Amino acid sequence: MPQHDVAALTDLPDGAMRTVQVEDHQILLIRDGQGVHAIGAVCPHAGAPLDQGIRNADRIVCPWHKAAFCIRTGALLDPPAVDPLPRYDVRIDSQRILLTIPPAEPATPTLPPDRRSFVIVGAGAAGALAAQTLRQTGFNGRVIMLDRENRVPYDRTVLSKFTLSGEPNAEKSPLQPQSFYRQHRIERRTAEVTRLDATQKRIDCADGSSLTYDAALLATGADPILPKLPGAALKNVFLLRSRSDADAILAQAERSQRVVVLGASFIAMEVAASLRERGLDVTVVGQETAPFAKQLGERIGNVFVGLHRNNGVEFRLGQKVQALHGETDVQAVVLADGQRLAADLVVIGFGVRPVTGYLHGVAPHPDGGVTVDATLKAADGLYAAGDIARFPLHGDGPPIRVEHWRVAQQHGRVAALNMAGQGAAQGAGQGARYDATPVFWTIQYLKRLDYIGHATDWDDIIVHGDLEKPEFLAYYVKAGWVIAAAGLDHDQDTAALIELFNQRRDWTPEALGATPAERFKSPASKQP
Repeated sequence: MPQHDVAALTDLPDGAMRTVQVEDHQILLIRDGQGVHAIGAVCPHAGAPLDQGIRNADRIVCPWHKAAFCIRTGALLDPPAVDPLPRYDVRIDSQRILLTIPPAEPATPTLPPDRRSFVIVGAGAAGALAAQTLRQTGFNGRVIMLDRENRVPYDRTVLSKFTLSGEPNAEKSPLQPQSFYRQHRIERRTAEVTRLDATQKRIDCADGSSLTYDAALLATGADPILPKLPGAALKNVFLLRSRSDADAILAQAERSQRVVVLGASFIAMEVAASLRERGLDVTVVGQETAPFAKQLGERIGNVFVGLHRNNGVEFRLGQKVQALHGETDVQAVVLADGQRLAADLVVIGFGVRPVTGYLHGVAPHPDGGVTVDATLKAADGLYAAGDIARFPLHGDGPPIRVEHWRVAQQHGRVAALNMAGQGAAQGAGQGARYDATPVFWTIQYLKRLDYIGHATDWDDIIVHGDLEKPEFLAYYVKAGWVIAAAGLDHDQDTAALIELFNQRRDWTPEALGATPAERFKSPASKQP
């Protein structure tokens, strides 16, 4: 295979990264002492330039959505990407960097037969990553995915952020093409699971079919809550969970002008931003005094109120909804104080509830979640992942549920490793553990806020930057320690914080400072 001379070694200082073009390949060169690593330069999730990311030893973290890859092999280490990066062979000759382009299709190994059957209930973030990981680990038994939607697994996060707005986006969706599932013998079935008996290891479906399993993963996610409001069943009143829901909202939006969004949740606020970007008149009604006050605090929540108001959205906060009025189609939202808001389209975003009513033999938590250990195991041969899983924070802390895409994908991978018996080698004989720092993001008016960690209460919020602009980094401090952080327009700093939080938990706000990314800009970016 031909070699390509791409640069002089002396032009690439130790620890430096540079993108080069070879034929139709964008390649990231990373100097590591006297050697050079070469991997794909573009994140396969949404096209972010990885040379603007954070390098932490053998990891490179995407600046946008924080996927992580191994700089030596290109292997995917953390989602939301679902594909690895290509790796290129490097040779140094007379202080020149020479690259070889690998063949397009590597050889597929022959695996021994396996009579086990693994069933994945749900084909969202957790389910899709679990199925993919099972095959990547070499599991050669049956992999069956059951899901209510007759669609190839897709990125649900784009529905409220981009699908409704019509703004272009580069996020990979569907997660894999249909051919991927055929090639890897992943059986996709459209089915409504009515009962899963954890004791008998049996699954019954609404169409009368049933199947048994050797191991199963519960990844059914959560359904949006439909409130018991008079008029909630009127036409043109919508919830948003699926692509079909988004299509129905879009169809009505094309012949509507006045939208009322009920709730100030992340989904609700993203829907409000997207429909406003379409040119509709939007009013947000919420009982909260500020959006996201529970997760981010009122100061940060009000940043989003300002952002929306600057784009023409109206708010009725601290208000309860009394009823929706109309004959067949919704025509107005009536508030408890008597205000009447004209509306020809209503979207409800009052939060979600885990879908676990089908589960028998394992008692769900009162909030509907399924309690698991750090390996995501709920019972013998049964695992739970994503929105429904109540997992120990950091692997050894109090049980929490996190309703976000990236965490669900990480769960799916960990659960699959343990289902296949591959986790023991990674977890000192105890199985792979989910001990990562939770991360989520929201995008509104093309501005992204990243949140790292988990805080239910705090003593103080220390802000670096400008909340009015808005552009800031905020630290949530409890007993002197930073337990969570939020950043808007701080791509590298939030990527750095993920790495720092995963290394240790005893960070003070003074130690992290206003620019944590600077810690990774020393030669070779060794761990701080």
